Amino acid sequence: MPLFPTDLPDREWCEFRAEGFTRPVCGLIHRGTNAPVCGMPLGGIDTGCLDLEATGVWGYCSIFNSLNPRRGAINEPFLGVSVGRQTWVLSTVALSRRDGQEWIDTMRSWANYRAVKSASDIHYWGHFPVADLEYETDSPLSVGLRAWAPFIPGDVALTNAPAAVFEVHLRNSTGTEQKGTLAFSFPGPNEGEAGTTTFRRVNIEGAANGVSVESSQASYVLTAIGESSVRTGGCLGTDAVAWSCMEDALPFVETGAGTSVAVDFTLSSGAEKTVRFVLAWFAPVWNGGGIMTGKGQDYRHMYARRYANARAVAELITSRHDEILHRIIAWQSVLYGDEGYPVWLRDALVNVLHLIPETSIWAQAKPPVGDWCNEEDGVFGMNESPRACPQIECIPCSFYGNFPLVYFFPEAALSTLRAYKAYQYPSGQAPWVFGGCTVGSPPYEMAMPSPGYAKKPQTTLDGGCYVDMIDRMWRRTGNDGLLREFYDSVKRNTIFTMNLRPGSGAAGVVSMPEGNEAQDWFESCDLFGIVPHIGGVHLAQIRMARRMAKAVGDEEFVRQCDSWLAQGSEVLENETWAGTHYLLFKEKETGKESDIIMSYVFDGEWMAKLHGLEGVFRPDRVKTMLETIRRTAIAMSPFGSVVFCKPEGALGKEDWDPGYWGAHGVHPPGTFMLAMTYLFYGEKDTGLDLARRTMGEIVKRGWYWDIPVAIDGTAPRIGFDYYQNLVLWSFPAVMEGGDIAAPCREGGLVDRVIKAGAEA
Repeated sequence: MPLFPTDLPDREWCEFRAEGFTRPVCGLIHRGTNAPVCGMPLGGIDTGCLDLEATGVWGYCSIFNSLNPRRGAINEPFLGVSVGRQTWVLSTVALSRRDGQEWIDTMRSWANYRAVKSASDIHYWGHFPVADLEYETDSPLSVGLRAWAPFIPGDVALTNAPAAVFEVHLRNSTGTEQKGTLAFSFPGPNEGEAGTTTFRRVNIEGAANGVSVESSQASYVLTAIGESSVRTGGCLGTDAVAWSCMEDALPFVETGAGTSVAVDFTLSSGAEKTVRFVLAWFAPVWNGGGIMTGKGQDYRHMYARRYANARAVAELITSRHDEILHRIIAWQSVLYGDEGYPVWLRDALVNVLHLIPETSIWAQAKPPVGDWCNEEDGVFGMNESPRACPQIECIPCSFYGNFPLVYFFPEAALSTLRAYKAYQYPSGQAPWVFGGCTVGSPPYEMAMPSPGYAKKPQTTLDGGCYVDMIDRMWRRTGNDGLLREFYDSVKRNTIFTMNLRPGSGAAGVVSMPEGNEAQDWFESCDLFGIVPHIGGVHLAQIRMARRMAKAVGDEEFVRQCDSWLAQGSEVLENETWAGTHYLLFKEKETGKESDIIMSYVFDGEWMAKLHGLEGVFRPDRVKTMLETIRRTAIAMSPFGSVVFCKPEGALGKEDWDPGYWGAHGVHPPGTFMLAMTYLFYGEKDTGLDLARRTMGEIVKRGWYWDIPVAIDGTAPRIGFDYYQNLVLWSFPAVMEGGDIAAPCREGGLVDRVIKAGAEA
């Protein structure tokens, strides 16, 4: 039986039965002949990842520390099956015969060469961290593949293991016995990643048989579990001749990086066989410049603190593979089985977690990390966009996207917050970024802004991000010790943020900084004076800081927060309400004013309500403007809500420069937050449909494992692998009718997912 039905429609959410699941799952099917831009990544926390393409080839690869630019796309097939000396390379990418291979000239099989065949199509179901593939060929065997990485919500140590398993299902539905060979090929690290072209190769025998390929910078193990008839050789790559001869021999290799492992088999009529390959890797040191030959400083992966080498990881996975896969299916089953969520959202909550291996990095508490860092914490960070804007911990990105970390891996989220506190400026300002290639400062040192950021910083919103993330950790854990640890930092930042526009009185609380020299999250556009979007975020920050002050008994600061709230709210409501919507901005001193609608103006409202606090805008006006947004910004886009528009329609070139958002730009994370605001105000159908249309467009365009930060502004899309989109994991709090902690309580979705993964 196939792993899943192969007659399902292309890129449409549906429910169906699948191998290992006792109830129907939710998902969508991609195909090799209509492949997404990127396939699903295999990896966990801080492990890097290896993309498995729907065309049956390796895609981008960061497991050997090619973080920017990423290695790839590699575009080499990795799996082939040969029966009766005919080889089928299990990819929709056709190979051509290559002559001149020295090793092949001595082989008797040269005379028996047959052109290899490719798969006519591949049916591909990704349910992170698992990718299921069913291959269409004219082989006498049918073949399916279940590839997975050990990603278990709630188990940070196992999810930190750098490994993947490839379970190949061979099925003989013919009336005769079939003999053949199954081969798995892997190119290994390149010279830049390993620092060498010479590798030590060690045969591995025991519960799994294969080979360990080792160098000082990058090593890996490739084995087959429980198979006695195992052969090893060099990488098969794109060499059609090498693939065609794999029944007789694999390429000869002494010291090279690439490897193939072949398993010979005999299948009687009607029989099935599952062959399991384990790939484990170990590249303990990464460079802050993005690649191992970069100019940044060197850091050591947290996984190298837990695991000694690639062989230790491979042995762990070999001994526990059944248990781990069972646990993955168990936690996914909780999501798939919760009928309180629509089908698309159940699937999206599973698959959006792929952004964690795409972007996560975790440095041990070793130099050059400062001595402020606890050994158990290290410094965990996320890469804003590895291929487009590679910088570690851009604070608004984590504000949007660290929800699943807070829920499932709070150790990592707490590590990040402690780094933010350590890097906080003496003024109270929160750091905007830890560092990275676009910033010019080494990661994990005091972030010195880039020239562009220094000219137009997001300082006015960085504090709201910081305080929000601390509050969500406090609400999720209920740990008052954590509050005491961060309270002084929160207070100093809040005072700093509310005084960015001195001399403006009450208006300063809800305004741009002095001189308007700052950016909103929706950067690249000019704003002036009182800005409702910024003001709403400030008021939400004050509400959170006030609650913290109350909890620690700082009544003086409680009173200060009350004063800011009263004054800021009055200014915001009296100066910027235009009858059907809030203005974009209004600067009383200069008379500058804009009637343009910003559809994500209620981000601060969403923040406050998600944290179980009173909203920051007048509820009646929120309802009125949500209706205005529905008939304008939402009506203007088939797949979301445009960022900026006029009350009567689209922006013209003469109206105002929205930067790269253009007249039709949509911000998927912002659209998800707006959708949840509709839910908060009782419009569940409107909110869920809005979010579904945005995610549906991402699927339609083949970006499900390549999610951008902007669609159809001045370009079809901006950015790749934006972890801001992990904001989807705040939907459970809204759907369950409580604050951010609701899904963590007994019986909540997060609670059930963690327990299922632990108890299976």
